[in-house]
Amino acid sequence: MEKIKILIADKIDLSAFSFLNKKKYSITYEPGIENDEIISRYNNYECLIIRSIRKINKDFLSKCNFKAIATCSKGIDNIDTKFASKRKIEIINSEDGNTHSAAEHTVALILNILKKINYSDTLVRKNRFTDYNFERNEFFGKKLGIIGYGKVGTKVAKISEAFGAEIIVYEIDPEVRKKYKNVNFKSLAYLLRQSDIVSLHIPLEKRNLNFFSKEKFSLMKQKALFINTSRGSVADEKTLISLLQSRYISFAGLDVFINEPKINNNFLTLKNVILTNHIAGKTEEGISRILTEILTKINIFFNK
Repeated sequence: MEKIKILIADKIDLSAFSFLNKKKYSITYEPGIENDEIISRYNNYECLIIRSIRKINKDFLSKCNFKAIATCSKGIDNIDTKFASKRKIEIINSEDGNTHSAAEHTVALILNILKKINYSDTLVRKNRFTDYNFERNEFFGKKLGIIGYGKVGTKVAKISEAFGAEIIVYEIDPEVRKKYKNVNFKSLAYLLRQSDIVSLHIPLEKRNLNFFSKEKFSLMKQKALFINTSRGSVADEKTLISLLQSRYISFAGLDVFINEPKINNNFLTLKNVILTNHIAGKTEEGISRILTEILTKINIFFNK
């Protein structure tokens, strides 16, 4: 029986691939290969594995012959999924792999901001050890507004409750609201007006482009914190920058941006924002779980 050919087009830890039966699968590793070269050299392959940094558009999908494309991420906004569906190309992603990592990173940003850890580190390095004249706060007793109660949002809530934070949740899915009967679900306007910290956990879908608009920012409690570890394009960055400059929003923690990796330079001039380079879900443990989940799904797909 001819082996199923898999092309890995981005840098990935290959140790996880021992999971696959070598008698059934043939694996080619070409990290960083250009999309047009994939078409010209590997168009007879059945499966393509990529990372979320690679864009798969309509043009690529119209030319390729892959039966399945797997992205090592939860989000699939890097792929034109509608056109892939028309071409009957299976899109495989990870639903659970990095949720722990993303939730921990979200809470880490909150704690870093409240405790001023980065600033304190700078003082120590400048030989200003006895300079305590800056505000620090507890997470305990703060109202945390979570927008989107999916796999990451629920974990952020659970971790935050352990610190003694009060959780307010906005979720549009009636099935989710029905499932979690003891959760404090409120309207978005109520959440924004009451929360000391607002954290976004919604996918980048067409309906969510610029979801957190100028209007929604204006509803936030003055001096609140804003956290985004979902996708950059769900929030209005220009409005956020303006509100950070005026200190209407006292601080922000951002792991995602509209134009990655070339982010808006205005963020770099602000002292009241912590910036991380889209690493919330990219821990060693998270990546390992993502690969295991992806390869399990690939194996199931090709053994139907």
